[in-house]
Parts: sequence; structure tokens; C-alpha cells
Amino acid sequence: MRIALAMWPAPAHLYPFAPLAWALRAAGHDVYVVSHPCFADAVVGEGLPFASVCDGSVPAPVGPGGVYTAERAEVARVSQALDLSDADRVTWNTFSQFFLVSMWDFTPYRGSAADPLPVMDGMVRFFRDWRPDLVIWDPCLPGAAIAARACGARHARLSGPDVVGWSIDTFERLVSGPDAPELPHPMVETLRAMGERYDVPVDHETLFGQWTVNPMPPALNLPGYDRLRTVPMRWLPHAKQDATPDWLYPVPSRPRIALSLGVSTRAFLGGDWSYVPVLLEALGGLDVEVVATLNDVQMADVSTVPDNVRVVDYLPLNQLGPTCSAVVHHGGLASMAAAAALRLPQLIVDFLDRPVVAETSEDGVVSATRYALAPITGAYVTHHGAGEVVDLSKAGVEDVRAQVCRVLGEPSFREGADQLLADQLASPNPSDVVPVLERLARAA
Repeated sequence: MRIALAMWPAPAHLYPFAPLAWALRAAGHDVYVVSHPCFADAVVGEGLPFASVCDGSVPAPVGPGGVYTAERAEVARVSQALDLSDADRVTWNTFSQFFLVSMWDFTPYRGSAADPLPVMDGMVRFFRDWRPDLVIWDPCLPGAAIAARACGARHARLSGPDVVGWSIDTFERLVSGPDAPELPHPMVETLRAMGERYDVPVDHETLFGQWTVNPMPPALNLPGYDRLRTVPMRWLPHAKQDATPDWLYPVPSRPRIALSLGVSTRAFLGGDWSYVPVLLEALGGLDVEVVATLNDVQMADVSTVPDNVRVVDYLPLNQLGPTCSAVVHHGGLASMAAAAALRLPQLIVDFLDRPVVAETSEDGVVSATRYALAPITGAYVTHHGAGEVVDLSKAGVEDVRAQVCRVLGEPSFREGADQLLADQLASPNPSDVVPVLERLARAA
């Protein structure tokens, strides 16, 4: 079969797809990753074929850091009109202020069918020429569903936990009934112009795919996910690989802790990294070795690096993690899954008194007050007893030290980490998923 993997062009979006892409190719299928040309080097660096759907004159996407002042304001009015609980508003904001905004780079909000859509038009052209049997698409690139339907291909999402799907369901539930407010559907308005252009309805199939490949453990699923046709798949932690540094081995006699605050936020959002000195000072006062994968932007407020802290710009957790006793991270799915696969207790950095919102500064820089997925991953890790949340809205240096010592010293956290690994092992490997995808793709 010919299988296209349509992705929003960022490495964090590529890595969950890569093991499945390798498994499909190993089974003899013809696979292309399809996206904006700015993604070419990252994809071919994974040993995967890449098809660019536009030329280099089309600007690279800016993702959730896009200003989109008018569009954000309109969606904010929709959000304010919805009768959401405080907990539901956290998830809704993750969708409406981050996921949804990323989609607008390629399918503008309330656009016109007559307007140019260079990336999406190029994707349709490529699909019509290459004739894929199956398109598996990124939830931040839902226009790929329309492109697939425009050329008659079967199509599926790769998504989990399904923040976008939960938000669609929640919106439709809250605007149903005779007394419900009449509000524009944010997802429909994001895809309507492209749908009209290619005569594809923005219906349930377009929004959710014909099925969903879920690389996250079932316990992370949001309400409503169980009613969808899903194919579970184990997340195999993967990231861009570097040469193993000389200092990584031998493993030190005292505990080594990995500190990773993610690469997507520093790439696409203006972040508030003023809490980094608190973390480093807390870790610096312990009899541990710390490897902090932070860049210059994240280290800007740090005046002194403790002697027991080694700062490197990047090192994948699958290399660093096996030498560690715990991981401190920002709540990213990939960081959480990598730590779980290595049976490592986790400390998730969060700010529990802050809403999940995006703020735009006077000079047009969009920043997140709180990492959008940290509430989801934090709840999952703590529910299983595999770690704790470091609430830096309240915790000071001594509080952080106490939490680190607790997670390192109490055996229950390692037992909880075993439960996270068991959750992962309950889902089939990508290679075991391939026959299921073959059957679904060939279904009439």
C-alpha cells in the first residue's frame, strides 16, 4: 500500500509517528511523510522519505506562538460563552489557545474558499498524483483529512490524549438544546473554507478521521474517547539522536537526575523561564548529579550554575534516562512517556494557580502562562503514584528539595513507575498494529 503520514512540521510531532513509519516500511509499504519544506531535514534525518507540498517561498508555520489577534479574540468570545467547569476550561483552553491556533497556519480561521491555501492545495495535488491508499494525519493538521477525502483515500488520526476530540464533543454538547447559545464552531470555522474548496463536508469523519491510532495508555484518554473507533499502539519513546557524550558513562555512584523542560515551548512560544534558577538552586543543594537539557534562552535568568549541575542544550531522554534515578520535566507527553518506559519516578513542573492561557506582549510575543499538557500528564503520573507535581506557584527552594528527596527515596514511587510501564506494555507495538491498519485501509 501507499501510505502518507501528514504532519504539522515540528520534531515533537514527528517522533510519535516515526516508529510506526518504520514498521510500515518494514512490512513492505511505500511511505511518505508529507508536510511543509521546513520539515525536510528533520524527516530525512529519521531515514524516512519526505514529500514537500509547497515551495520554500511559503512561510514556515509559527504554531501556537502565532499572534492572530482577531481570530484569538473571536474564539475567546466563544470560550467565554460556554458553560465550562473550571477543570473543563483548562482542557478547552489547551485546545482553543494552542492546538487550534497551530491549525490556522495552514487552514485560516473563517477563511474563504477563494483564498490561497498553498500547503493544503499542494497536499491535495500530491495526493491526487501519488494516490495514497491511506493517510494518517496529525490532529494539528486536520486539513489533511479533507485532502485525503478529496482524492478518495482512507484516513485516520494519530492522537492521544484526544484534547481536540474532547473539545469538539464538549462544544457540540454545550450548544445543543433549545436554550443553548448560538456560537460559531471553532473547528468547523477552521476547516470550512478548505472543505468548500474541495467539496468535502466538515462532518464527523473529517473532524475525527475514519478511525484513530492512539499511542497513549488508555488511562490517559479523555471522556468520550471510548465511543470512537480506535487502534491502540504503544508509544515507543524516540527523539533525534546525538552521539553519546564521553561523560555519560560510567553511571555516577550518587543519583543522577535529568532536568528537561521541553523543546517545543522554547521553539514556538516566548516562555517565562524565571523559575529555572529555583529548580537549579534546589537541585544544587542535594548530593546528586544533575544533567539539565536547557538552552541559552531557558538559562537567561541563571547567574550561577551549581557545581553538581551539567547544562547541555540537548540530549535525548532515551540516552540520558537509563543513567538516571528520576526525571524532572515540564509535563510533555514525550518526556512523561520516555520516563515511564524507563521505570523512572517523575517530578512534573507546573503552576497550579495559573490558568492555561496564552498571553501576547506589547511587542507581539505569545507566551504560555502554564504548559498546556502539564495538568493531564501530572494527573496521570500522580494517580499511579509514579511521581509528584512541583507546584512552583507555591514551592520554594526547600520545598522542591524535599519533593526531590521524597521521590528519590521512597520505594512507592518506583512501584508507581512500574505501573506506568505496565500501562505502556498493555498496548501493541507499532509492528503489531500494521496488520490492523492494513485491514482497515482495505475495508470497503
